[in-house]
Amino acid sequence: MDDKRNGLIALAEYLESLGIEINIGKNKARGNKGVFLSKGGKHYRIDIAKSAGDETLSVLLHEFAHYIHYCHDKKLESLNFVFEDLTAAETEELMKLTVLKIPKEYALAFYSTKNELNNEIKILTSSIKNFLPDFRKTIPLKTIERTLSGPVKYLLKYDRIIFNNKIYSVNSLMTDIPDLTKLQYDYILLKSKQRQLSRLNAKINKLNKYYNNHSELWARFFELFFTNEELTRKTAPMICKKFDIILKNDKIKEITNIKKILQFIN
Repeated sequence: MDDKRNGLIALAEYLESLGIEINIGKNKARGNKGVFLSKGGKHYRIDIAKSAGDETLSVLLHEFAHYIHYCHDKKLESLNFVFEDLTAAETEELMKLTVLKIPKEYALAFYSTKNELNNEIKILTSSIKNFLPDFRKTIPLKTIERTLSGPVKYLLKYDRIIFNNKIYSVNSLMTDIPDLTKLQYDYILLKSKQRQLSRLNAKINKLNKYYNNHSELWARFFELFFTNEELTRKTAPMICKKFDIILKNDKIKEITNIKKILQFIN
């Protein structure tokens, strides 16, 4: 524990010597555990949220990796500065390291919810087909929509509305509007579930894009290498071989210095 704490202090001092402003536990890091910020390529800042806790060292390494990347590529796109001409197999290794960093419960929660929504949509679609055998869930059913008026028709697009100073919700539809037919009720509920699924898919796609972009793949490799080198080498031997060349040849001075500072914490 003392080695880790001393490593964190030494790392923060080194980063500050490079002209990077370091804030640990002073703000919310814009809603993340950590964030790297650059103002016009002249002023650099790394914020680590108090919520990072025991992961503070890892998060600081992660954000510093973004700084190194930014110094070589302002767009944070290419990894040629460190892993020139990445092969598909090497990229796969970086992705495997990412999987190690994502809590299984986090990913499972998304896909569990997605499965639940898909099952509910399937049940509602089947119920509607009992009345209308030709019904297709991807096509608006105008014959039902034309029968809806007042607050009900707005619930086709929104889960919760205010109509004539009263709140109506899809979740309390049977109570709020008890005279709906089962067909109308199922159709409104189906539309709500489809909206929820669409929002969830958009979030999953956004996270996938984030986790798979080159800058994040690099930063996660960097933090893992310096906090759990044994696991990193086991998971990504080809990438580590390339990284060893960078270290041996002292190609990127900041990386060599990090190795020296943290060599006793693994």
